[in-house]
Amino acid sequence: MAAEPGLSSSSKEGKPRSWVVRGDGVNLREKPSLSAAVLTTFPEGKVVDNLGCRQAEGRDWCDVQPLGGGPRGFVAAELLKPAVSPDGAVARGDDTSALRAGEGDFDATGTMPCAMAQGQPMGTCPFGVARAGGGDATVVVTRQDGRKRALFFRMGKAIGADTSQADGNPAFSSSKEADLYTIRVGNERYEFPEAVIFGG
Repeated sequence: MAAEPGLSSSSKEGKPRSWVVRGDGVNLREKPSLSAAVLTTFPEGKVVDNLGCRQAEGRDWCDVQPLGGGPRGFVAAELLKPAVSPDGAVARGDDTSALRAGEGDFDATGTMPCAMAQGQPMGTCPFGVARAGGGDATVVVTRQDGRKRALFFRMGKAIGADTSQADGNPAFSSSKEADLYTIRVGNERYEFPEAVIFGG
Protein backbone atom coordinates (compact mmCIF):
# COMPACT_ATOMS: atom_id res chain seq x y z
CA MET A 1 0.00 0.00 0.00
CA ALA A 2 1.43 3.38 -1.01
CA ALA A 3 1.77 6.15 1.57
CA GLU A 4 -0.43 8.42 -0.53
CA PRO A 5 -2.00 8.15 -4.01
CA GLY A 6 0.01 9.57 -6.91
CA LEU A 7 3.34 9.30 -5.15
CA SER A 8 5.48 9.73 -8.24
CA SER A 9 5.97 13.39 -7.43
CA SER A 10 7.53 15.62 -4.80
CA SER A 11 6.43 18.47 -2.57
CA LYS A 12 6.71 20.69 -5.66
CA GLU A 13 3.57 18.98 -7.03
CA GLY A 14 1.64 19.58 -3.82
CA LYS A 15 2.65 16.42 -1.99
CA PRO A 16 3.66 16.57 1.70
CA ARG A 17 6.87 18.52 2.29
CA SER A 18 7.96 15.99 4.89
CA TRP A 19 7.28 12.35 5.77
CA VAL A 20 7.32 10.52 9.10
CA VAL A 21 8.81 7.02 9.23
CA ARG A 22 6.33 4.41 10.43
CA GLY A 23 7.84 1.28 11.88
CA ASP A 24 11.13 0.88 13.72
CA GLY A 25 14.35 -0.07 11.96
CA VAL A 26 13.34 1.28 8.54
CA ASN A 27 16.22 1.08 6.03
CA LEU A 28 17.40 4.06 4.01
CA ARG A 29 18.75 2.54 0.80
CA GLU A 30 21.23 3.91 -1.71
CA LYS A 31 18.87 3.15 -4.63
CA PRO A 32 15.13 2.36 -4.91
CA SER A 33 15.64 -1.39 -4.56
CA LEU A 34 15.49 -4.01 -1.78
CA SER A 35 18.89 -5.22 -2.97
CA ALA A 36 20.52 -1.75 -2.70
CA ALA A 37 23.03 -0.97 0.03
CA VAL A 38 21.61 0.25 3.35
CA LEU A 39 22.94 3.74 4.21
CA THR A 40 21.38 3.95 7.68
CA THR A 41 18.36 2.78 9.64
CA PHE A 42 15.63 5.12 10.88
CA PRO A 43 13.62 4.76 14.10
CA GLU A 44 9.85 5.11 14.13
CA GLY A 45 8.79 8.77 14.07
CA LYS A 46 11.89 10.05 12.25
CA VAL A 47 10.98 13.09 10.11
CA VAL A 48 12.45 13.19 6.60
CA ASP A 49 12.22 15.64 3.70
CA ASN A 50 10.22 14.55 0.64
CA LEU A 51 12.55 14.88 -2.37
CA GLY A 52 10.25 12.99 -4.73
CA CYS A 53 8.82 9.48 -5.13
CA ARG A 54 8.71 7.03 -8.03
CA GLN A 55 8.00 3.43 -8.89
CA ALA A 56 10.76 0.82 -9.11
CA GLU A 57 10.61 -2.96 -8.91
CA GLY A 58 6.82 -2.89 -8.62
CA ARG A 59 6.57 -0.60 -5.58
CA ASP A 60 6.70 3.09 -4.72
CA TRP A 61 9.98 4.45 -3.32
CA CYS A 62 10.59 7.92 -1.90
CA ASP A 63 13.81 9.90 -2.16
CA VAL A 64 14.32 11.33 1.34
CA GLN A 65 16.80 13.07 3.62
CA PRO A 66 16.52 13.60 7.39
CA LEU A 67 15.01 16.93 8.42
CA GLY A 68 17.90 19.36 8.91
CA GLY A 69 20.42 17.25 6.92
CA GLY A 70 22.01 13.83 6.80
CA PRO A 71 22.35 10.97 4.30
CA ARG A 72 20.06 10.99 1.30
CA GLY A 73 18.51 7.81 -0.08
CA PHE A 74 15.32 5.84 -0.68
CA VAL A 75 12.64 4.39 1.61
CA ALA A 76 9.73 2.20 0.53
CA ALA A 77 6.65 4.45 0.43
CA GLU A 78 4.47 2.13 2.53
CA LEU A 79 6.83 2.86 5.44
CA LEU A 80 6.11 6.60 5.31
CA LYS A 81 3.17 8.83 6.18
CA PRO A 82 2.66 12.60 5.82
CA ALA A 83 4.29 14.58 8.64
CA VAL A 84 1.89 16.60 10.77
CA SER A 85 3.41 19.81 12.15
CA PRO A 86 2.86 21.05 15.73
CA ASP A 87 -0.05 23.24 14.55
CA GLY A 88 -1.84 20.18 13.10
CA ALA A 89 -1.14 21.04 9.44
CA VAL A 90 0.47 18.88 6.75
CA ALA A 91 2.76 21.30 4.89
CA ARG A 92 2.52 20.87 1.11
CA GLY A 93 4.22 22.48 -1.86
CA ASP A 94 7.56 24.25 -1.87
CA ASP A 95 8.92 26.00 1.21
CA THR A 96 9.38 29.47 -0.30
CA SER A 97 9.98 31.21 3.02
CA ALA A 98 13.73 31.79 2.52
CA LEU A 99 13.21 33.21 -0.98
CA ARG A 100 10.41 35.51 0.19
CA ALA A 101 12.41 36.62 3.24
CA GLY A 102 15.36 37.45 0.98
CA GLU A 103 13.04 39.67 -1.06
CA GLY A 104 11.66 41.37 2.06
CA ASP A 105 8.21 39.79 1.52
CA PHE A 106 7.25 39.22 5.16
CA ASP A 107 4.04 37.91 6.72
CA ALA A 108 4.74 39.83 9.94
CA THR A 109 7.27 42.26 11.37
CA GLY A 110 8.08 43.42 14.88
CA THR A 111 10.87 43.54 17.44
CA MET A 112 12.39 40.84 19.65
CA PRO A 113 14.79 40.72 22.59
CA CYS A 114 18.36 40.20 21.39
CA ALA A 115 21.98 40.42 22.52
CA MET A 116 25.11 40.40 20.38
CA ALA A 117 27.81 39.55 22.93
CA GLN A 118 28.33 37.22 25.88
CA GLY A 119 26.99 38.83 29.06
CA GLN A 120 25.49 41.78 27.19
CA PRO A 121 22.06 42.85 28.50
CA MET A 122 19.18 42.09 26.14
CA GLY A 123 18.23 44.92 23.81
CA THR A 124 15.72 44.85 20.96
CA CYS A 125 16.15 43.98 17.30
CA PRO A 126 13.66 44.47 14.44
CA PHE A 127 12.64 41.30 12.59
CA GLY A 128 10.50 40.08 9.71
CA VAL A 129 9.15 36.56 9.24
CA ALA A 130 8.15 34.78 6.04
CA ARG A 131 6.00 31.70 6.70
CA ALA A 132 5.38 28.72 4.43
CA GLY A 133 2.87 26.91 6.68
CA GLY A 134 3.26 23.92 8.94
CA GLY A 135 5.92 25.61 11.07
CA ASP A 136 8.26 26.21 8.12
CA ALA A 137 9.52 29.79 8.25
CA THR A 138 12.48 32.12 7.83
CA VAL A 139 13.04 34.89 10.37
CA VAL A 140 15.33 37.77 9.37
CA VAL A 141 16.64 39.80 12.30
CA THR A 142 18.34 43.17 11.87
CA ARG A 143 21.16 43.08 14.41
CA GLN A 144 22.23 46.06 16.47
CA ASP A 145 25.20 46.64 14.12
CA GLY A 146 22.77 46.88 11.16
CA ARG A 147 23.72 43.50 9.67
CA LYS A 148 21.06 40.84 9.12
CA ARG A 149 20.79 37.32 10.51
CA ALA A 150 18.43 34.73 8.99
CA LEU A 151 17.06 31.92 11.19
CA PHE A 152 15.49 28.87 9.54
CA PHE A 153 12.63 26.75 10.91
CA ARG A 154 11.13 23.42 9.76
CA MET A 155 8.00 22.02 11.37
CA GLY A 156 8.40 24.50 14.22
CA LYS A 157 11.97 23.41 14.93
CA ALA A 158 14.92 25.81 14.58
CA ILE A 159 17.35 24.06 12.22
CA GLY A 160 20.00 26.67 11.44
CA ALA A 161 21.13 30.18 10.59
CA ASP A 162 22.87 31.85 7.65
CA THR A 163 26.35 31.53 9.14
CA SER A 164 29.51 31.51 7.05
CA GLN A 165 33.26 31.14 7.28
CA ALA A 166 33.48 34.95 7.30
CA ASP A 167 31.45 34.84 10.55
CA GLY A 168 33.88 32.29 11.97
CA ASN A 169 31.22 29.55 11.56
CA PRO A 170 29.63 30.28 14.97
CA ALA A 171 27.87 27.43 16.75
CA PHE A 172 24.08 27.28 16.41
CA SER A 173 21.79 26.06 19.17
CA SER A 174 18.15 26.43 20.08
CA SER A 175 15.86 25.61 22.95
CA LYS A 176 12.17 26.07 23.58
CA GLU A 177 10.46 26.45 26.94
CA ALA A 178 6.67 26.60 26.87
CA ASP A 179 6.05 28.78 23.80
CA LEU A 180 9.35 30.76 23.91
CA TYR A 181 12.27 30.04 21.58
CA THR A 182 15.83 30.94 22.60
CA ILE A 183 18.22 30.86 19.64
CA ARG A 184 22.00 31.22 19.97
CA VAL A 185 24.36 31.86 17.05
CA GLY A 186 27.82 32.11 18.58
CA ASN A 187 27.51 34.95 21.11
CA GLU A 188 24.28 36.25 19.56
CA ARG A 189 21.03 35.48 21.41
CA TYR A 190 17.44 35.89 20.21
CA GLU A 191 14.18 35.25 22.06
CA PHE A 192 10.67 35.18 20.62
CA PRO A 193 7.33 33.35 21.01
CA GLU A 194 6.23 30.51 18.72
CA ALA A 195 3.49 32.80 17.32
CA VAL A 196 6.25 34.38 15.23
CA ILE A 197 6.65 31.05 13.41
CA PHE A 198 3.06 29.80 13.34
CA GLY A 199 1.18 33.11 13.25
CA GLY A 200 -1.76 34.01 15.48
